Amino acid sequence: MQSQVISLVGFTSTAAIKEYLDEFADMSVELSYKMDRQFLDEVAPLVEGRVASVHACCPQEPIFPNFGSHDKEVLQTSYRAVEESFKTAIRFQASIVVLHPGYVTDLGIPSDNKMREALLADPSFRQYVFKKEGSICYPSYPHSDVYLRHARQARGELPKVALLGKGYGVRLAVENLNPRVGYLLQTPQEMVALTEGNPDLFLCLDVGHLWISSCLYGFDYFAGLRTILETQRVINCHLHANSSQALTEQYADDHHSLDKYDFPYEEVVALLLETDANLVLETVENPRANTMLLKGLMQKN
Repeated sequence: MQSQVISLVGFTSTAAIKEYLDEFADMSVELSYKMDRQFLDEVAPLVEGRVASVHACCPQEPIFPNFGSHDKEVLQTSYRAVEESFKTAIRFQASIVVLHPGYVTDLGIPSDNKMREALLADPSFRQYVFKKEGSICYPSYPHSDVYLRHARQARGELPKVALLGKGYGVRLAVENLNPRVGYLLQTPQEMVALTEGNPDLFLCLDVGHLWISSCLYGFDYFAGLRTILETQRVINCHLHANSSQALTEQYADDHHSLDKYDFPYEEVVALLLETDANLVLETVENPRANTMLLKGLMQKN
């Protein structure tokens, strides 16, 4: 059954979350990877019985799990971190854990933005940077030897992560990422390939990330959406718009309101309403306005 969900990624206080949930009593929530243990405990009474999904790592960890790594210690740390998110899902009776698939390196990836940006500025990444702002990769990047090497590693590990989640009674939804140097799973074809032969592995379709990828790689956006949805493995959708434009070579993961930048949100939501996937507003601004917009589209369709 499809749920309407608000990601808590844009909220920084329990008061703001309470105000929102008091107004929108029918909305479920997705717990954010930015929530530390203290914030999670503070929010717990407000979201009891309303958590649809958990975005790993939750509670927040010093690293993002990297299942593209060949380093045994990094993999062990990644498994431990994801297992904590599965435990969070059990605590809040959530059925889905969303996970970024991994990275094009054997290193651990810091969850802190500044530390992560410093890592991506390393010469080993720099040669693949097409646009310095945002560390956007060259269109040839997913075909490079280094990318393919780490992609194969991630495809081997992620089914094991899914089985670990299944043991907790939780479905793993692997998310497509934006075309940034160091990031895996950027194209529809990669999403499809990940599901093949892995019946316990599901997908989180991030429509904003896919928009950026379509701008850089030149594929038809709606054809890409349909290709991913045709796997029938999409159980979660992240909804947001961004300012990316192919003509001006502008690529940004803004996570702004759905109705900005001429993003075709009405057509996107209409297509997603044909599925059973949860619709998760992952905007970092105007949660009330975006919720009203989504509800209006659902009534219209």
